[in-house]
Amino acid sequence: MRVIMGTKSTNRLLGCVWLVFCGASVGWAATIDLRPHFDQTIPLANPHKGWYHHLFDNHINKYQLESDEDLLKFPGVDHIYLRLAWAYLQPREDHFDWEVIDRPIRKWTAHGLGVAFRISCKETSVDRPEQQFATPRWVRDLGAKGEFDTRRAPSTKAKSAGQNEEPKLPWRPDYADPIFLEKLDRFLAEFAARYDGKPWLRYVDIGSFGEWGEGHTGPKKYGFDVLKTHVDLHLKHFRRTQLVVSDDLVMHLSSPDDQQRLFRYLIDNKVSFRDDSILVDWYIRTYPATFSVRNPNFFAEAARSMPTVLELEHYGTVIKQGNWTAEEGSTMAKYGNGRTGADFFRRAVEQLQATYIGYHGYARTWLKDNPQLTVELLNRCGYWFFPESVEIPHRFVRGRTAELKIQWRNRGVARAYFDYQLVVKLEGPAETELRVPAGNTRWLPDAKLWPETYALAIPEKLPSGQYQLKLKLYCPRTSRDVKLPLKADLADGQGFYGIGRTIIAAPGSD
Repeated sequence: MRVIMGTKSTNRLLGCVWLVFCGASVGWAATIDLRPHFDQTIPLANPHKGWYHHLFDNHINKYQLESDEDLLKFPGVDHIYLRLAWAYLQPREDHFDWEVIDRPIRKWTAHGLGVAFRISCKETSVDRPEQQFATPRWVRDLGAKGEFDTRRAPSTKAKSAGQNEEPKLPWRPDYADPIFLEKLDRFLAEFAARYDGKPWLRYVDIGSFGEWGEGHTGPKKYGFDVLKTHVDLHLKHFRRTQLVVSDDLVMHLSSPDDQQRLFRYLIDNKVSFRDDSILVDWYIRTYPATFSVRNPNFFAEAARSMPTVLELEHYGTVIKQGNWTAEEGSTMAKYGNGRTGADFFRRAVEQLQATYIGYHGYARTWLKDNPQLTVELLNRCGYWFFPESVEIPHRFVRGRTAELKIQWRNRGVARAYFDYQLVVKLEGPAETELRVPAGNTRWLPDAKLWPETYALAIPEKLPSGQYQLKLKLYCPRTSRDVKLPLKADLADGQGFYGIGRTIIAAPGSD
């Protein structure tokens, strides 16, 4: 019995690790070590993970693309994130303007991208009516209570209004007002009826409370019941879509007991978390030990069963403040312990166990500045599956079940939340594909190896002979392959990786 491995040049020529088995017994198997064939620099655009782009960012014109190619050529963009005010979508009580978001949805889903939403009720700019009255003006005119936000006077350059003039300031609703909540309820019902459960919809933020939907309300504070009401309105209408909330919503509550109660309520109702404050200057200063993450415990709990989301501070702001490169005098230079903004970003991805990550800026600028980091974090976010070894039987017997064993490692920061398939392809005198559950949702992101034994039912009519064995992971939910970090010379044109050769034998053959 002997196993002859092909030379490196032979492997490159034939596109797989070649094995020849001679004189082996039926029960003998060869273990192929795939570690020498890993390539961690390949950008893997895989299902249910990756980068997202703020196409609307609390304004209809924020972070528009210079060219469609900015996203189409961006490594691993998974979805566009549409974050804008309620007023854009319901300018009058009896009229919904869905085309505002349907246009980008049609365009980008046609390219295979997903979509995520946040609809806010309070913005801080006033250059458009929908910004000043993020909660539509007609809601106020119907009697909903609220006030103009005088804290925003300097930034909005408000002029003193005459007796009959309306101040040029953003309007803030009373988030507990019954008229406001009634109209919000109706809007969410219509919104969910149109979009809930769409196959391209990644998640919906609970964004109806606080500035930008992040839970900030200035000096006025609300209690547990009001925040729970906003959560419940979203749970009521979005029954088939992952809901996500900023961890700042929980921290709006003053009482630690109420914070824990709301956190537990969110987790129990399968609402996940996002952190919108990574590399925000105050968070660098206050939470340097956790790389500007305030609540890593929230994310550790959520990531057990749900994808979590990371949002960078506006990239342009991070650059301007000197925190990306830790310029002398910057907050990063003072509190970062010798680290840069990129270092904090890497470690925040780990702290949050983030599946989706956003650079929060212009795609072209970010990618030009950070090409290698973009690929590195694309692969690291969410899951990142490595098949370390494959054990192939010397022979498969037609009409019988054979075992294929693979040792998997997850070098990402999170688990996968959807079941994938292992697809084994046998190519020889004939060709067949065998599909079995991969078992991937249990492969947690740690140093542990995850051994899997796959039972393959070999077709009875498959001709005897020598076959090349190939494999891949596949996502039936999205009809996409799950790409593996194996060198290009192992891959074929159909997404399979060549692993070795085996024999298909007739029953009873020696």
